[in-house]
Amino acid sequence: MSRIPDRVLEEIQQRSDIVDIISGYIPLKKAGNNFKALCPFHHEKTPSFTVNADKQIYHCFGCGAGGDVFSFIMAKERLEFPEAVRFLAEKAGVIFEVEESGGRTADKRSVRTKLYRINELAAQYYQEQLRRPDGEAAPRYLAERNLSAESIKLFRLGFSPDKWNGLSNVLLEKKVPEDLIVRSGLALRNPRGGVYDRFRGRIMFPICDIQNRVVAFGGRVLRQEKSSAKYINSPETEIYSKGKLLYGLNLSRDIISRQDCVIIVEGYLDYILPFQNGVKNISASLGTAFTVDHVRLLRRYTQNVVILFDPDEAGQGAALRSLDILMEEGMNVRVAELPEGLDPDTFVRKQGGKPLQELVGKARGLFDYRLDVLTKKYRKEVPEENARIAGSMLEMIGRLKNDIVREAYIRQLASELRIKEVTLLSELKRTRSGGSSEFVAKERSENKSKLQNMAEKMLMSLLFDDSLLLKRVKQLLNYEEFSDPRARRLARHLFEQKEADVKPAVLMSRLNDNELNAFISNLIATDWGIEDREKIFNDCVSKIKRDGIKNRLDELQKKITGAVDEQHLKILLHEYHTLKKEQKLYRLCTGSH
Repeated sequence: MSRIPDRVLEEIQQRSDIVDIISGYIPLKKAGNNFKALCPFHHEKTPSFTVNADKQIYHCFGCGAGGDVFSFIMAKERLEFPEAVRFLAEKAGVIFEVEESGGRTADKRSVRTKLYRINELAAQYYQEQLRRPDGEAAPRYLAERNLSAESIKLFRLGFSPDKWNGLSNVLLEKKVPEDLIVRSGLALRNPRGGVYDRFRGRIMFPICDIQNRVVAFGGRVLRQEKSSAKYINSPETEIYSKGKLLYGLNLSRDIISRQDCVIIVEGYLDYILPFQNGVKNISASLGTAFTVDHVRLLRRYTQNVVILFDPDEAGQGAALRSLDILMEEGMNVRVAELPEGLDPDTFVRKQGGKPLQELVGKARGLFDYRLDVLTKKYRKEVPEENARIAGSMLEMIGRLKNDIVREAYIRQLASELRIKEVTLLSELKRTRSGGSSEFVAKERSENKSKLQNMAEKMLMSLLFDDSLLLKRVKQLLNYEEFSDPRARRLARHLFEQKEADVKPAVLMSRLNDNELNAFISNLIATDWGIEDREKIFNDCVSKIKRDGIKNRLDELQKKITGAVDEQHLKILLHEYHTLKKEQKLYRLCTGSH
């Protein structure tokens, strides 16, 4: 497993002053020792967003967002941690190699960099070929599909001539090794020696990652022949994984975020024509089965998805498969239905962008859509077929993480199929694996985390202000005595680290944990009004110690009550009485009650 060395993270942080970085996105105003602004992550009228230059952290008291410079870039640019590190490294001029576990230095970075360059050279070559006089059939085809010159330029569309070695020869002339050309997926090896182009006689669609780098291509045949596929795509490479990339997201992501909704289509032109006509909160799956990685990528920008696939049976099947994975990942999903015989591309060419927006506005919920598809396939009046409808719907309902929504759908399904609710619930219990709802478990966890222990938070804030206190805390407390889950995780990390000094920004970059980073930034940004530090320190430690013993005693009491095995009961009782003695001794030593 690869990792970014701590020394690299520290160097990037030292060269990336958080005030300078954030002021590049929003205007900051000096307020005492800090800077304030309107929060860039939620709408507000009064500034509650604070940047601490000394600690190199930010925190919003309105929405709770907070962290270090990496956290800010991750949130603002919608990047994963490694991407945010590279983003800031490039700005700061820091060059580094990724380390493999075991201390080996990865050579993957240099290969990836070369593949990005090869794909960029290929994109330029294909664009040049589109402008050549002998490639006039390609521009004519694009004009027939109503693609504007602006769109052709924006999406960097090109043309691969019907030659065996057109691109390969150009790359070889630029001293690109044959093995890298093959590795990029742009060429194939010739059994008789040499290489030949993968894409020939095709309209070329560059596929870009979220950072606008060309990572792959799709090619549409210009003259359809029986032996050639209509569309072919680049194979998977070190820089391209079709299950992790959505076409056009690099151009649409900010609009998707602003509108808080994404429309998912299948093909290149299904994306380009709507985008050209004003429907820009859109992205394409390129006919690939929707994956968990796709959903996680989308979730950076919105929780709301509208599926817009072809109305034929294949399109309906793809929509249903996408619905399942989106729903399992907790997205809010609807389905927009096109008129028979039209795909998004042809619909927009015939009717325009506004009617498509209106159609998307009428998108149906996943329950109604799935039930409609099933009732067209099976007859409700035939018991066996009605049971198939119920089974398929229950399969979907069972995946829902929200108990309230699940209950409402059971009630609606019972009414639609004229089956008793109790029967559907019984069948659902039989088919499900069992266990409590993930939604309920998550909700309980969130509620528990809200019960923050003030003493724990104040003690943590003292540690960040005075690192000498950390050694004393380690001698007095165990991290398991912290009741707040975030404080416990933070204490464990602090207690286990070797360094005596606690630098918040460095700690945050190591943790790479959004929830914990926001917790830390809140501790540091809050004015606790502490005057007598020594007294507060002792009071906090005493409070945490007392509460920790009490919580453990309460847990043991519950276990003792439910114990069946006599030997196990003896062990629990011994542990309980030992802890009671510890509690009494602690009270005597501290004079607490």
